[in-house]
Amino acid sequence: MRAVPTYLLTIAYHGTAFHGWQWQEGFRTVQQALHEAFAAIGCPDTHVEGAGRTDAGVHALGQCAHATIARDFAPERLLLALNTNLPDDVAVQRVVRAPDGFHARFHARGKRYAYRCVTAPVRPAIGRDLYHWVRRPVDLAAMRQAARCLVGRHDFASFASNPGYPRKRGTVRALHRVHVLRRPGGFDFVVQGGGFLYNMVRNLVGTLLEVGYGNRTPAWFAEVLAARDRRAAGPTAPPHGLYLLRVLYAADLSPAGDEPGVPRGADGGGDEG
Repeated sequence: MRAVPTYLLTIAYHGTAFHGWQWQEGFRTVQQALHEAFAAIGCPDTHVEGAGRTDAGVHALGQCAHATIARDFAPERLLLALNTNLPDDVAVQRVVRAPDGFHARFHARGKRYAYRCVTAPVRPAIGRDLYHWVRRPVDLAAMRQAARCLVGRHDFASFASNPGYPRKRGTVRALHRVHVLRRPGGFDFVVQGGGFLYNMVRNLVGTLLEVGYGNRTPAWFAEVLAARDRRAAGPTAPPHGLYLLRVLYAADLSPAGDEPGVPRGADGGGDEG
């Protein structure tokens, strides 16, 4: 008997009009859009399992998901068929056959996020839903100094919001690389790790900005991490600056190359960033 094929999808979406990744009754979600696209190509019972959740307003350039379907498609045909039936604000970028038993979340080795900020004294008129507007000057050197303490395995309870459901793995996570990157008109906070807590990246950014504004010192930021108390940290940065750049797998499944603007090697579970 022929095995039912499993496919790994790499997905990009403009998160503004979506109520996040996860299917929710009565709300428009990315997972729902993919389920509807599979139904439109004759696979109505297909379940698309993502590598992690993203919240309402959060974007993705490299979200991943797997789907096991009854029909055997050539990957390039499945890519075309799905994109023909998806709305304009979501697109499947890549389809590959995955090994039997593959799971997009359980087999992920890590994730890479970017949080994009535009610095300008006047409110930008275009693209406001694609980055966080920072109207005050920021000290990037101080932010980089503060962020150094994040690399390694730590208890990130100070940067974790309540997810609204039981947290099974505690609040200890490992971050591999952390960068604050200057670019024309603003900066990006780029982080890669083995897993993230609910709102962790946005809480890190909101707290780092307190250092960047000169309201707090880099030493204070390290004290916040050590406190393991969300009340010690700064505010949560808004969702529209956050991008899931990439989900990392074994070399035979990971897409080749790196994202534009992220240096090679700038690497910072169910992801709740």
